[in-house]
Amino acid sequence: MKSICMLLVGSFFLTGCNGNEERLENYNNHAEWAEEKLIEHYWNENGKLMNNAYPYSKEREESLNYWWKAHAVDAMMDGYERTGDAAYTDRAEGVVKSIIKKNGSLFNEFYDDMEWLALAALRLYDATKSETVKGYVLKLWNDIKTAWWEDELGGMAWKKDQRDSRNACSNGPAAILAARMYEYFGDKEDLEWAKKIYDWQKKNLVDPESGLVYDGLKLEENGDLNVNKNWIFTYNQGTYIGAAVELYKHTNDKTYLADAEKTAASAMKYHTVAETGMMKEEGTGDGGLFKGIFIRYLIHLYEVNESVQMKEMIFHNADTLLSKGSTKEIGLFGPAWDMPHQEPLDISVQLSGVFLIEAAAKIERLDSE
Repeated sequence: MKSICMLLVGSFFLTGCNGNEERLENYNNHAEWAEEKLIEHYWNENGKLMNNAYPYSKEREESLNYWWKAHAVDAMMDGYERTGDAAYTDRAEGVVKSIIKKNGSLFNEFYDDMEWLALAALRLYDATKSETVKGYVLKLWNDIKTAWWEDELGGMAWKKDQRDSRNACSNGPAAILAARMYEYFGDKEDLEWAKKIYDWQKKNLVDPESGLVYDGLKLEENGDLNVNKNWIFTYNQGTYIGAAVELYKHTNDKTYLADAEKTAASAMKYHTVAETGMMKEEGTGDGGLFKGIFIRYLIHLYEVNESVQMKEMIFHNADTLLSKGSTKEIGLFGPAWDMPHQEPLDISVQLSGVFLIEAAAKIERLDSE
């Protein structure tokens, strides 16, 4: 893997070679710039929301994209965590309320969409102690728990009107949420929920040898149970890692930490191009968010167990995105982090790039402590 201590040719970004202090200033500045560009290109001041795509078009804004917007809240909370600037929490709260308004309800037919909003809103509540936001989280969590089925499949359903499959995308985030609900509100039943969901996912959707997480378990028309082993998406690896880390923090059971490390190592290898060290492109639309979510939960693992391999992978991808995938003036990130973006550009794709740069900044903060 090429050195992260280098001049990024053709870019306004210069990575320092004199230790963490110089790089820390650099990545913090880059993260603030990335957030500013997110707001510049996607923030809709009239509606207090994030647009779906850049450039703006009325047609592209007809869909809500509930879960994309939930991750926009997470981006604002990353900015707040880094700076303490209340402008970030103000925008985050605006996005939460705009999601509810445009959706016509707090609730959604997709359980995973509600889980993403609950996770982001919980971070917002932690920062602001808003009782309104707390109420949203509690109501969402109560509705999300209805996804659990004690049937031949078990686990958390993906969609309210769909009974024939159980997916990693609805179980991993739910386990993280349950553990954090226990952390914030102290109900031991929520910790048991986290363990139950995690155990189901590990048993049914995780390869015991590699730790890679499969997409879902489906009940076929002939009665057979079928695990889709062809779909191994980055975000499912990330949320399983995230759930394992949360449970390790609350139980001190190193089995969870070992699970997270195994999946992280295999996922980084599986989803990285060996010749370049870059994470693979996963397209636009929903797929555009996947690797950003993976990066988010790698950082949570880094917080409890620092890894040189993890750090170098994130720094290398961040440096390459900043040098080859964007320019200072435009500040837009495409689905391939080593190539310029193309328009129209979904906010899902832009958010993944923001999460990557924020992750690099967070690593340097952690290393400087």
